[in-house]
Amino acid sequence: MFTLKLLATYLITFTTLAAVWTADNQWSEEYEAKYSEWMTTSQVHADLFVDKKSPYYGLRADCADAVYALRAIFSFENSLPFAINNPSGGRTSKYLTNDSTAFDKYSDPHERVIAFLNNLGESVGTENLSRMDTYPIKLSSINPGTLFTYKIKGRFRRVIRHAYTIKDIQSTGSFDLIYSTQAIKKEKLPMNYRLGKELVNLPQTVWGFRKFKWPSKLYVANSSLPESFAYSEEQYSLAKELGQNKFFTYVKNLLKTEDETPNKMITRVLKNICQEATARIGYVDQGVAYNNSRSGRCMDYTDYDIYSTPARDKALKAAYEALVYNWSEVGEIVTDNNLAIVVESILNNTQQDRALVQDYCPITVEGLGTYDLAQIWNRIQEGTLSSHPNDTLSARWGEPGKRTRCKVWY
Repeated sequence: MFTLKLLATYLITFTTLAAVWTADNQWSEEYEAKYSEWMTTSQVHADLFVDKKSPYYGLRADCADAVYALRAIFSFENSLPFAINNPSGGRTSKYLTNDSTAFDKYSDPHERVIAFLNNLGESVGTENLSRMDTYPIKLSSINPGTLFTYKIKGRFRRVIRHAYTIKDIQSTGSFDLIYSTQAIKKEKLPMNYRLGKELVNLPQTVWGFRKFKWPSKLYVANSSLPESFAYSEEQYSLAKELGQNKFFTYVKNLLKTEDETPNKMITRVLKNICQEATARIGYVDQGVAYNNSRSGRCMDYTDYDIYSTPARDKALKAAYEALVYNWSEVGEIVTDNNLAIVVESILNNTQQDRALVQDYCPITVEGLGTYDLAQIWNRIQEGTLSSHPNDTLSARWGEPGKRTRCKVWY
């Protein structure tokens, strides 16, 4: 009798252990197409993790976490398996999957998913994402849901890594990107959703345009993946051959469904500069506020990594360099006179119409004043903009004055 009772107790305990979710379907080309379509809808939005009305409110995500989370959310909502390689090396399990029963104390299915992903976010990163759970693709197969990851060298052998998800592709081949950052995760802010954001870091080694492997293919070498996966290493040789501006122009031309007129091209490039410069206001303000809250004490590596802006400032500089490149290509056939005046005023400091430049994209920094895009470009060229989070607000924007002596971590 005792044995029967013990067996009954064991069975009851076992059956109450709940997976994060049950996968009744399997990944297929059809579901990949649905994933790509889902990515373009209003269901994927910047406030997904911070809107109290969202079923995923409370999910904490930096750049890699957000990429994994979007894939997992679609998998959950479509009863599909989700599995990634365990970054710990598989001491307990080789893979982290939706079958985990470690979160069965959460009775609400969405709360269970959130707990699972918040836990996963503490162990995964862009290295795992790029090296273990995704594969490089043919450039012609880029679509919404494709990832772009990069890794660049900083100082003192430090590196900067980042990951974007392509939310949509414009008819001209430009990308609308959705992504998070460490500062967003810490400050519990909405994800960044940027229309027509320019990519500036070339694919290299395992970094670049990539797609998720299906759980059933995680153990399969990239070269042995089915032909339908469109695995390819072509982006690496092309990036090396063409260089930054020509490579990303090549990608856009490959994906576009309509030609872009010179006027529209320059307008798009200027808009991207404006977006980057405007976004910098928030990034810098976050760092300044945190620095002030600590009375200016030097930041350690972790805080520096969260609040410094070297990668963002590189993107801003690259946005201007894209204007230089594209203006040299099509400037002579731009027919919009005001547009031409704005560009010439920015690039050559001609000051043909200062008011026109100031009105085009005013960068208003509270406590300092308003800058125009020509002033920002001059300061980038002079190297006076500061990426260091221990610098004052004025120093961050290139104003004269004392700079911090705190360590530059990279």
